[in-house]
Amino acid sequence: MKFKKLVLMGLLCCTVFASRGILVLAAEANADADAVKSESTVPENEADETRDFEGDITTKEDSNEGTKAEEEKEEEESANIYALNEQDKKDLSEEMANFESLLKTSISTSLTATIENEQAKLPAPSYTKDELMYLSCIIYCEAGSQSKKGKIAVANVIMNRVDSKIFDHVTTIKEAIYDCDRWGRQFSPVYVKSNGKWTTKGSNYEKVLSMYKSGKYPAKWQKEQMQDCIAAAKEALTGKKVIDSAYLYFNMGVSSGKAKCQKSGKPYTIIDSHIFY
Repeated sequence: MKFKKLVLMGLLCCTVFASRGILVLAAEANADADAVKSESTVPENEADETRDFEGDITTKEDSNEGTKAEEEKEEEESANIYALNEQDKKDLSEEMANFESLLKTSISTSLTATIENEQAKLPAPSYTKDELMYLSCIIYCEAGSQSKKGKIAVANVIMNRVDSKIFDHVTTIKEAIYDCDRWGRQFSPVYVKSNGKWTTKGSNYEKVLSMYKSGKYPAKWQKEQMQDCIAAAKEALTGKKVIDSAYLYFNMGVSSGKAKCQKSGKPYTIIDSHIFY
C-alpha cells in the first residue's frame, strides 16, 4: 500500500516537473519567436515612410514620363500649329494679293468711268476747217517726215503762242503761223525774201496750202504724209499735248539750242530733229 503511494507520488512529481519544463520551453520559444518577429518586422512608421519613399520614386518616375510625354505632345502640337500658321500666312498672302489686284482693277475701272463721264459732260472741242488746214500744212512743212509725237509738238507750239501773253499780238492759229511783224518771220517755210522784203508768194507753205486745198499731190508719199499731218493736227486741236504749255519755240539747231538753254537755265526737250523750249 505504501509502495503504491510512493510510486504515485513519484509519478506526480515527474509530471509536475515535466509540465514546468514544458512551460519554460514554451515560454522561451515564445520569447525567441517574439524576438525574431521584432527583428524582422519593420516599425509601422518606418514601413509607412518606406512606402511613401517608394511611392515618391514611383510618382517621380511616372511624373517624368508624363512630363516627357506632355512635352512631346506640346512639341507636336506646336509643329502642327506652326505648319498651320505658315499655311495660313501663305493663304492670307495670296488673298491679299488677289484683293490688291481686284482693288486696283476696280479703282482703275471706276476712275476710267468717272473720267469718261466727266468728259462726256464737257463740250466737245471744236475747230474750224481753216484751223485744221493751216495747222496741218505748217506741220507738213516743219515736221512732215518726223514722228507723230514730233508733229504734235509743232502744233503745240503754234497753239501755245495763241494762248501766251508773250505773243499777245496773235489770237488765232493763222495769225501765229503768219506772224512776221513784231519780231520778224517766225516760221521759215511761210515767208521768202523778195526785194529785201518778206513775202508769202512762192513760199513752201503756200505750195503746201495749194496741195491741201486742191487735193492734188505730185506723189503718193506726199498725200500719205499730209494725211498723217492732218491726224496729228486733229489730236492737237482736241487737246493732245506732248510738250509743256510754256514751250513757245523750236528749231533744228539741237546742239546750239541745247547749249543756250543750259547756259540760261531754260527747260527744253528734244524730239526727233527738233529742240523745243
